[in-house]
Amino acid sequence: MISNFTLLSIPQWAVFAAITIIIYGWTEGKRSFTQIGTAIFVLLGIYAAWVIYIGLLVPETLFDTAEELDGEILFNPDEIPIEGRMLPVYWGFVVNGVLALAAFITGMKESKASKVLKIIAIIFSLFLFFAMIGISRSA
Repeated sequence: MISNFTLLSIPQWAVFAAITIIIYGWTEGKRSFTQIGTAIFVLLGIYAAWVIYIGLLVPETLFDTAEELDGEILFNPDEIPIEGRMLPVYWGFVVNGVLALAAFITGMKESKASKVLKIIAIIFSLFLFFAMIGISRSA
């Protein structure tokens, strides 16, 4: 079983590690570092696909139902459950992984399209990161 903290923190750490490594590679002129950062995005896409496949979108103990509810409604029928709100984020990480794979392949050929694809992947991953944070805090 995967840890409750690991499930939500792996994408967060991967996004910032990849962005940091890519920016370091650009500033120092080291193409291998930009490729490593792009590979982290690809691995994050594979991780997100695995999470979707096994159906473990949120930590199992996010809702502690053993506590006394004091008359509160646990689930509002008009509200989308957190799993439903996290699913598009993980699909976004899968799409970002495919985009990063294209950037990785074009980066091996030293194409100009690689830099554009990496910038798009960085912006999209930051959007997904903040979406994930917003959803997990609202739970």
